[in-house]
Formats: sequence, structure tokens, C-alpha cells
Amino acid sequence: MMTQLTVMVPPDEPAVSLASAKAYLRIGHSGEDDLVLDLVDAATKRLEQIAGLALVHQTLQLTWLHWPQAISGRGARLPVSPIRSLVSVDVHDADRAETDVSERFQIDCGRLRLRPWSMLPGLTSGERVVVRFEAGFGAAEEVPDDLQEAVLRLVGAIYRARPGDGSIATSDIGVPAEVQAILNARKEVRL
Repeated sequence: MMTQLTVMVPPDEPAVSLASAKAYLRIGHSGEDDLVLDLVDAATKRLEQIAGLALVHQTLQLTWLHWPQAISGRGARLPVSPIRSLVSVDVHDADRAETDVSERFQIDCGRLRLRPWSMLPGLTSGERVVVRFEAGFGAAEEVPDDLQEAVLRLVGAIYRARPGDGSIATSDIGVPAEVQAILNARKEVRL
């Protein structure tokens, strides 16, 4: 099954403040503020991708070409956590006409599942499912301290490893051991 995850409404604030990032990097001037904000953004996105998290409140869209098999049973696990709420579930036909089927679904423990006594809508060739949901811990001050620390440590690693021209090459930087340790401590046991 092919899936596509898209950020529809990005966070309206960074996961860690400019002041916190500058203090962590020991930068006492404003000459690198734009760079530091870019580093915070890059580190946050990388951390979210690695850990399957949304740190600050945002709206995401997941597109499926077929219903996941688990949707009728335990539910289909959404690829990001924590899930705050379900916005909508729509079936789009080949002409992009939408049919809202949201009332048939609920979020339960990070999974999208059918409500009791609801039938799974059929999909014909060319149709796709579009699920919109809100995820994240809330505002930046609600992001857990350990995850803010992980963002700062990743910012530091990227800052120290950046090329001489100041560009950001996050894909070339490994995840520091201390960041991985924070993420490992947060992994939930999935049965």
C-alpha cells in the first residue's frame, strides 16, 4: 500500500526558542539568528522523522491508495504521534470529488479505526483515502523537556558539522548517541 504524509498546517512556533538554541550554542550576538532558526527547524524535522513524532501542534494529511488491512480490526497505526484529534476522513474519486466518511472512524491509541457498527467504505479504481489529523504535544512549552534537549543536541551537532559556507547538510550528519539514547528511552513497546 502506498502512503503519503504531508504537513497541511505547520507548527506556528519552533520546538525550542531562538534564545534557548543560542544559549545552548553559546552565541551571544544576533548575527547568526537566521542560521540558528534554520538549524532548529532542520533538527526538529529530522528528529520528528527519525522518531515518528510531531513535537509542536500541526495538522497532517495521510493519503492511502487502499484501505490498510488492519483498519477493520485493531485499526491502522498512524505514522506520527502523539495524535491529538481526527479532522476528517474523505474518499476522493478520480475526478477529485470528495466524500466525507469521517463519522465512521475514530482515533484510538494512535490508530485510525472503524467505529462500532460502521461499515468500511468501498474503494473503486482510481479512488484514494485522505485522512487529516492533528498531532503534536501542543505549544512549544508543552514539548517534553527530554525532546527539547534532543533538538538542542541535534542543533549543536549540525552547527558544529556545517560546511564552511554555512549551508545546512543534515542528511550527512549522523544522529548523536545522546540524541539516540533519548529517543530509545521514549520508544513504546508495541505488541
